[in-house]
Order: sequence, then structure tokens, then C-alpha cells
Amino acid sequence: MQRIGGKGAMPEEGSGSMFKTVEDHEKAIHENILPRLEILEKEHLVFKQEVTSIKTDMAKVQTGQKDLEVTVMKDGKETRDLLKPFADHALKQMEFEAQAKKEIAIKKLDNKDKATVALYGAIGSGGLVTIVAAFMAIFK
Repeated sequence: MQRIGGKGAMPEEGSGSMFKTVEDHEKAIHENILPRLEILEKEHLVFKQEVTSIKTDMAKVQTGQKDLEVTVMKDGKETRDLLKPFADHALKQMEFEAQAKKEIAIKKLDNKDKATVALYGAIGSGGLVTIVAAFMAIFK
């Protein structure tokens, strides 16, 4: 097969080095490049499947996380609702005990104050006047 017009004429089979080069290229393509390309395509397909699997797993994890958050919030609310009466009772008990201690302290102060007033009263007004009058009578 030859082309018309001298430049670009194709060499006859077996006669030129260009045919040998094309044969070498075709052989390299079929023996080296195409098998490697097939392997790459298979690996790419496996990679895409793994990425899809990871995306699916991530979506499941996100859904599970949201479900867990809701569950924890519900449990927290239930716990607060359950513990609120106990906490209120404990606070009231503490207030009652503090009030009782305060009243006892006031009553103790009242008794001490009464004793102090009685002591000062005995020494203070009548007793002191009597003692001063007795000293005046002795020294006159």
C-alpha cells in the first residue's frame, strides 16, 4: 500500500523501520500497558467501592450519634425529674435544721442574758447601793 505523492508513502511490510516501531509499540501496548491499565481500573473500582462503603458507614455513625445525643438528653431530663423531689426535700431539711439551730442559739442566749441581767441586777442597782451605803456607814 502506497500513498500517492511521494512524501507520506507507507513502507511495505517488513521493509522499513517504521513498521517495526509500530509493531513494537503495539506489542508494548498489548503486553505492558493494557494489562496495567486493567489492573488500575480494577483497583480504581475497588477504591470507589471502599469510599462508598466509608460514606455509608459515616452516615450511619452520624445517625447513631444523633440518636445517642437524644437518648442522653432524655435520660438526663428523666434523672433531673427523678432527683428534683429528693433535692427539694434535702434543701428543706437543711433549712429546717438551720432554723432549729438558730432558734436553739437564740434560746441559749436568752438564758445567758437572763442570768447576766439577774447578776448585774443583784450587784448593779440594789446590791451596789447597799454595799456603798455599808462602806459609808463604816467610815463615818
